[in-house]
This record gives sequence, structure tokens and C-alpha cells, in this order.
Amino acid sequence: MNTVRNRKYEIRGLRIVDCGIADYREVLQKQHELHEKRRLGEIPNTVLIVEHPPVITLGARQNANKLLVSRKELAARQIDVVDIRRGGGATAHNPGQLVFYPILHLEELRLGISEYMRELEAIGIELLRELAVHAQRQEAFPGLWVSQCCSAGTPEGKQRETRKIASIGVRVSKGVTYHGMAINIQNDLSIFDLVVPCGLDGVEMTSVLKETGRCHSMSQIKEDLGRLLMKHFSNMAQGPEDRRQRTEDSSPSSVLRPPSSTRKLPPWLHRPLPASDAFRQTEKVLSELSLHTICNNANCPNQGECWSRGTATVLILGNVCTRNCKFCSVATGKPSPPDPTEPRRIAEMASQLNLKYLVITSVNRDDLPDGGAAHFCRCIQKVRRQCPDMKFEILTPDFHNCQREALQILQGALPFVFAHNVETVPSLYPVARAGGGYQRSLNLLKMAKGYCGDVVTKSSIMLGLGEADAEVEQVLKDLRSMGCDRITIGQYLKPSKDALDVVEYVMPAKFDFWRQKAIELGFSWVISSPFARSSYCAEQAAAL
Repeated sequence: MNTVRNRKYEIRGLRIVDCGIADYREVLQKQHELHEKRRLGEIPNTVLIVEHPPVITLGARQNANKLLVSRKELAARQIDVVDIRRGGGATAHNPGQLVFYPILHLEELRLGISEYMRELEAIGIELLRELAVHAQRQEAFPGLWVSQCCSAGTPEGKQRETRKIASIGVRVSKGVTYHGMAINIQNDLSIFDLVVPCGLDGVEMTSVLKETGRCHSMSQIKEDLGRLLMKHFSNMAQGPEDRRQRTEDSSPSSVLRPPSSTRKLPPWLHRPLPASDAFRQTEKVLSELSLHTICNNANCPNQGECWSRGTATVLILGNVCTRNCKFCSVATGKPSPPDPTEPRRIAEMASQLNLKYLVITSVNRDDLPDGGAAHFCRCIQKVRRQCPDMKFEILTPDFHNCQREALQILQGALPFVFAHNVETVPSLYPVARAGGGYQRSLNLLKMAKGYCGDVVTKSSIMLGLGEADAEVEQVLKDLRSMGCDRITIGQYLKPSKDALDVVEYVMPAKFDFWRQKAIELGFSWVISSPFARSSYCAEQAAAL
């Protein structure tokens, strides 16, 4: 199997296998093999836990298999389509969706098919409850649903707005189960726009992320699922009455995990307070010239270190952004027009601090026809006239509707390192970077190579928002396929109370792993550490 990991453990006659992210067809073949072995008594009851790359599956109920686009178009989008023999109709899988396939001998568990289906639903209800989502069964519609009251304007107009969060499609052959259940945790729900889910016209799909606005560690959720699977299926001596009481118990016995923002900061993420003369001088110059920095506006944890080295990342075009990315603390609203004095003030700052390398970034300016490219150009040209030996790095927005025009304008300010951050894995864009587009960002980095000659390109990604390892590796591969030369990989830290919670504090050793992986993939310059940020130690690459 093509998996990120294939971890197994067994307790009281139930084996759990975590397959990581794995191809659907390979996992299907594995199910068939395990089904036969379980039927013959060669293995214990087994459950495969997995995430799948994008795939649409069509069930045995033909009238419920409704594709909304052609198979040819799906193939062009690199979405596999697989015809299978489980119950139900069309559904879809992609990373961030939790899927589990029980291979169970029902007679040994003293379960009928209907009881087994209720066990699956009970597991899903308990798991979702721990993730702060209240899910219910719906009569005659297998799976789990989330509903809330909505009003049509009068008390009498109140009704239930119902969304589907989990799908079940099982098959039982010779007393042994296969196929199973899929729960939407933080997957990209747009894949369901390509089918009629389960053949139910008008059904709306939802996820834990959509319901709560919170990302979670998929590895932690898989561990929690394993615990619930053990609770429901590992004790084969349990009688039907005991099982029914456990399955139907709806008391809130599970304690919700607190938001990770309340966790104690691990020791490797503590920073000393800035106190050096160089820090105070940098602070004084920036204040006197009324310049914005991303250091201040994004509450960067490296501000003390960088300012003590006499360097800062200048934030141009104001400090009000036209977007509202949930990982960022920069203010959102209607920005002011570009300040024509800003290029002169930046040049004066560079001169007073005796800088040799200057990083310039900006807020998103979707209100400007060129996205702010001309202002980038003016700032570079003004600084270059006053400091001829200055080297530049620009960290740009994605120039949403004007990429070609913006790059043509920026040609007038070469040379520079061209940086644009993808920030996170594509499955987390809907919550972390709703105004952005993963492919749009990749396209910009690729186009920069074409429009700006031999320009060095650079990007950055944050860890700790709930991404899977396979997703991180794919982002690195995607960046290299676009010719991206440099990469920084750092820990996401919640910059303000309204920002996304941290899902995981990634160990320093894991950053070392990603550094080595990035080097193996061909990046020429890599910084991978908990405190790495896009412009962190950027001046160290000036000699490359």
C-alpha cells in the first residue's frame, strides 16, 4: 500500500491499522484480502483507518450514482472514479476526511446487520461529540446529520436545516463486513459538488471544520477513533443488551478536548524579551519614519531577534488588508490609497540602519488594479538610488486578478528574490486562507520565472494547523514542480485571540526531517525550524 504510515496495534481481539493517506484502489484490494483471511479465521477482527487522495466511488444502488460532470473531466482533474459493490450511491473522499473500514465477523460479535450499522453510527456520534459537533441519525437515511433551527421570518416559519457530515456504505459477505464509514473532518467539501451525494438531491454536505471553524490533528482524531472502535468492537463476550445500552447512551460522558491555544507553550518555543541597543535603535528609526513592519502587525515571534540584528521586514501599502485570513492578525477593512512618501521613508530607513538586504512585503490590495505592484516597484527603485548596493527580496500577495500585469510591472525593479507564500496545505485553505487559492499561488511562482528571467523564487508554509504529513510533502513537491528555489517551514503560533487555534506544536526533530526532505527534493536554500518565517534570516541567503 502506498501509505504515509501503516501502524498496527491489537487489543482484546481487535486489530487497528492506521494506513495514513492511501490510494483507494489499493485499500479496496487490501479489504478483499483481509475479508477472505477473516472468513477463514486466519486474522482477528480488523479495522483499516485511512485518508484517501481525491476519489469518487459509485455504490451498488445504480439509481443513486449521479455524477454531475463527465468521467473525462474528473480524470482531467485527477479525481479517480471507482465502481464498487457496497451499499448506497455515489460519494467522495479526499484528505481531511476520516474513513474506516471494519473487517468484522458479525456472528462472533453477536451482531445483526442493522445492529452493526447502529454501532457505526454510534461511534461517529461519540467521535463528533468530542469534536464539539452534535450529530444525529436520520430515519431511513444511513449516516450522520447535523441540524439547527432556522427561521423564515416568523416563529411559525422555524424549520430544521439539515446537513450531512458522515456517510455509511457497507457490504457483508459470508458473515464478514467490509467497506465502512466516512466522516468529514476538515476536507475540501467542493468535491461533493461533482456528485449528488448518496443520490439525495439537494443534500448539503458539511464537516467539523465548517461547523466549528476549528482544525484538528488528524493523527489525534485517528487515535480517538481507535479508542472508540476498541470500546464498541473489541469485547466479543459482551451481550446484546449491554451493547444496546452502550450504543444508545447519549449522555455527554466524553469531555471535549480544550482548544490547543490553552496548552502550555513547549520549552522550545520560548523567546527572551528584546533588550539590546540595536533593537532599540531599529525601533526608534521605524517609529520616527512612521513605517509599518510585518514584525509588529503580524506579532512575529522573531521581532526581538531580527531587530537586534538591525533588520526588519517593511510592510508597504498600509496596514489594513482587503482579506481576512484566519491565521493572520493584520487588520482587515478598507485601506487608504498608497502613500507617495512611503518609498522615500523606506530609503531613509535603509540608509540609517545601514542595511545590505531589504525584505519588502505588503497587505493584500485587491482594491488596486495592479494589486500594488507599481508601489513595490517605486519603493525598490527609490531605495536603490539611495543605497546602490542594496539587495532586495519582495514578498508579494497573489495579485488575484492581475498576475500577468503585476509581473510585467515588477520587471522594472529587477533584480530581487521573488517570494510568495502558499502558507498551508490546500485542504486547509477554506478556513485558513479563504480569500486565497492554492493553485493560484503556485501559478504566480511559476509565472514569476517566466516574466522575471532568472529570478530566485521562494515560498513558505506553516505547520501545526492540522495538516497531514503527506499533504506537507505534496506541497513541497508542488512548489518544486513550479521551479520554486527556496523554502521556509515554521510553526504556526496564534497571533491574536481571534485567529485560528494551534492544533499541534511540532517537535524540533520533525522540522529537521522536513529540512532534509526539502533538500532531497532540490530546494537550494531551506530554513525549517519552529521559529522560521518567510523572511527569517533572509539576508543570510544574499551571497547565494
